[in-house]
Amino acid sequence: MTDNLLFAGLALIFLLVAGAAIALSTLWSRRFSADSRALSSRLKDIALRRRKDPQSQLLKSGSDLEQVWLQWILGHAPGVRALGLLLTRSGSTHTTAEVMALSAGLGLLVWLAPTLLLKAPWVMTLPAGLAAFSLPWVYLLQREKKRRLRFEEQLPEALDFMTRALRAGHGLSVAIGMVGDELPDPIGPEFKTAFEHIKLGMTFGDAMAQMIERINSSDLNFLVIALMIQRKTGGNLTELLTMLSQTVRERIKLKGKIRILAAEGKLSGIMIGSLPFALGGILSVLNPIYMSTLWTTSSGQTLMLVNLGMIVLGAVWMWKIVQIKV
Repeated sequence: MTDNLLFAGLALIFLLVAGAAIALSTLWSRRFSADSRALSSRLKDIALRRRKDPQSQLLKSGSDLEQVWLQWILGHAPGVRALGLLLTRSGSTHTTAEVMALSAGLGLLVWLAPTLLLKAPWVMTLPAGLAAFSLPWVYLLQREKKRRLRFEEQLPEALDFMTRALRAGHGLSVAIGMVGDELPDPIGPEFKTAFEHIKLGMTFGDAMAQMIERINSSDLNFLVIALMIQRKTGGNLTELLTMLSQTVRERIKLKGKIRILAAEGKLSGIMIGSLPFALGGILSVLNPIYMSTLWTTSSGQTLMLVNLGMIVLGAVWMWKIVQIKV
């Protein structure tokens, strides 16, 4: 028990020392390096030339230099770009720094608090800390999935709207802008963003490619590919959009049927995966001395880690089985 507490204390000291070292090195490079001195000199020249305009956007951007260390960490940390894309797809207003700080705080709190306060073995609390670290990511993934499903449900209505606008004599870009003005979130703002990009000079293909990146939907991919082919080869655009609308509606119906048929497998996986934890909790209440062998002995701890790994592997396996692509 003393060794576990010592390990947890050393891990906490290591994290504090590493954070202090990063902060000091960043402060040194920001305040005393040649690049920082040259940058400060240029900013002073800009301030002297634009003193009459205190609200200048250049001076505002200069004040952001206080966050250089944070930008450097976010630019070099692994997974930051994926997290930013996930935030965009989920429609969240939080920043990557906020989510990373929340994940790290939850993970360290759940891992070290039982170890330091309750004298629990760090090996036993480490999986709980990793699970707590992943909670914000899981929440964003679920939010992204719900937003994507809402987008796909609204897509047939948007295609019908574009078809009516084209038949009324409007162009394709104008029809996209009308969809952005008339339909609700999430499809309305996404089409509105694409329309604004086109108005600002971005090519149609680039605007659609960015919308595909913001919404990870196979139905939207079909739409964009069809529109790009039609723009190059020509053809009846209204008929194309009508056929796409019907195809998307049929895909939605088929996905609903598959979701119903796969619900039994998902429920079975949830029950089987939660059964060991429920049974362990009941036995811990009825006979705590008997169950304490699992986390007070090295063989019990090893057995629990192996069991946890097998449970996770089985859960991932069953989840893959019920994921049927249409």
